[in-house]
Amino acid sequence: MTIQLARKPAEVSASLENQRVLLIGARHGVGPAVSAALADVGAVVVTDDEFSGSGDPTAVVDQAIERLGGLDVLILSAPPVRNKPVLEMTPEEMRAVVESELVGPALQMQAAARHMAKAGYGRIVAFMSMSGKAGVHHGVAPYAAAKGGMLTYMRVLAAETAEHGVTVNAIATALFEAQTVTMTQEKRDRLRTQIPVGRFGYNEEAAHAALYLASPLAGFVTGECLNLSGGRFMD
Repeated sequence: MTIQLARKPAEVSASLENQRVLLIGARHGVGPAVSAALADVGAVVVTDDEFSGSGDPTAVVDQAIERLGGLDVLILSAPPVRNKPVLEMTPEEMRAVVESELVGPALQMQAAARHMAKAGYGRIVAFMSMSGKAGVHHGVAPYAAAKGGMLTYMRVLAAETAEHGVTVNAIATALFEAQTVTMTQEKRDRLRTQIPVGRFGYNEEAAHAALYLASPLAGFVTGECLNLSGGRFMD
């Protein structure tokens, strides 16, 4: 049986130069590092904070497509949420977390995927948290549930859009340096011993991972969730 490649790997450019990118969440978490990395490689980037909000999470996708004349890459970094023990959360608080961490991003990915499928090419990269895979931390039940739902949604979307030249992947981060700055030294030292590589991660490392998954080189990678945990979580 002979398998025909759409394009041979040697013919595929690694460059993101002039690729049209919408970055959602550019101001928080790994967003600034991703934004800087995209600029360094010559991508044409717009961010969600450049557009006026309308209450419809998909509006930013439509506005980005209109401004850029199309969309090659969507990268999502959901805003931080305030977590608390599940027994203390109100129904309204639970719904707000799920809306922010699952429903909104899922609709944005759907809107982008529809456009990309018609164009015959696209890359979608969603940042997640290891709590969505491990779910072992206290006080994050709705957040972890939403992230777990996003992981499953990402995989189904990847399966449904693969034939159209669209890849959909996620990056799960855990214990990055920026997350530990307010911790006591004792807690930092204790957590560091749980990481096989012996240190916390850096936002720039998350940005490098996103660049690969967003590039033309990642055409044979879809439905995957890359763990950035220094070996603390492996699957």
